Amino acid sequence: MDWQTLQADCVDFTQRLIQTPSMPYEEAALAELVLAEMRRLGFDEVWQDGIGNVNGRIHGQDRSLPALVLNSHLDHVDPGDPALWSSPPFAGEIVDGRIVGRGACDIKGPLAVQVYSMAALVRMGIRPLRDVVFSGVVQEEIGGTGALYWIEHLDYPVALVILGEPSNNELALGHRGIVQMWLQFNGRSVHASAPQKGQNPNYALSAFLQKLLGVQSELSRHPYLGSTTVSPTIVEVDTRSPNVTPAWTRVLLDFRTASESTNSLQAFVHRLAGDWPHGIVNAWTNEPFPASDEVVYGFYTPPESDVVQRARTAVTQGMGRESALSYYQFATDGRHFVPYDIPIIGFSPAEEEQAHIADESISIAKIAESLRGYVQLLRDF
Repeated sequence: MDWQTLQADCVDFTQRLIQTPSMPYEEAALAELVLAEMRRLGFDEVWQDGIGNVNGRIHGQDRSLPALVLNSHLDHVDPGDPALWSSPPFAGEIVDGRIVGRGACDIKGPLAVQVYSMAALVRMGIRPLRDVVFSGVVQEEIGGTGALYWIEHLDYPVALVILGEPSNNELALGHRGIVQMWLQFNGRSVHASAPQKGQNPNYALSAFLQKLLGVQSELSRHPYLGSTTVSPTIVEVDTRSPNVTPAWTRVLLDFRTASESTNSLQAFVHRLAGDWPHGIVNAWTNEPFPASDEVVYGFYTPPESDVVQRARTAVTQGMGRESALSYYQFATDGRHFVPYDIPIIGFSPAEEEQAHIADESISIAKIAESLRGYVQLLRDF
């Protein structure tokens, strides 16, 4: 195997991916690029589904076996102010051994590695033990509509999904789940010149946030996936007039947990909100949460499981060093696959701290190492 050529081709593909902007709902040009690349590389099947996800398949020796699926997404977050970047965000320039650009880390570099690890098998004339499928989904950055469409229309069995989300060439075994709730404080609106005649809910919100800051440590912790956290993000009021006190104010609370339920989180919030008139709704549905004591989590694949042990053995052999086990801080599309009982892990050359920042980048050396790990995994799993 000519690893140097494989690496160079993968780097070139990463640059071309970065040079093709693909914000959510605007993935069409990138989808065409990926489809054309997989056809050119000799994949056995290449297709696009009804929502715009792109797929490529290499046939295995035993096609009756459940497939190995490599999952990435096509979209990226907004690059923000170009002045904050040392090079243009869509140039894909190489600086000090790293490819720089929006999406380099999340997730175009890892996407290129997944595609080119499959291409390596074609170049070597090797059939994997089972079918290997690449799945590049749309709209991951805004909730995962593409992944939901993929899993709901899946018509073949899957042995394992490998996420391309940043893991620094470690095997990521899970992440916490997301609960986003609007907490609304209700008051009585009056002219701002006579505040004593009303009831300004901004004061209740301020008191709540101060309490929240001091008691987050009371939330529980998962032994592997970490502590439950909560971040107040968006604050809204019912009026845009500067001389009117609001009738209500609300804050979006973003909880990340693998050890709390929606019932326990709501009880926590109600306790801090106290007696001031308030209410809670699900930020995704704008409806009250159904009563549930079920623990919320993203996904979790136990380290002692057979799939983890087999994947770790293969990746370790391919990279020439042991791959550590880790967990994601952020959420992934993996959470959408959990109800279907499909094992999930993450493996990627990208570093989590590079995601969504100005001057986002990915290491070419880690791309090369990841390619070797992926190729061995595809051969052995």
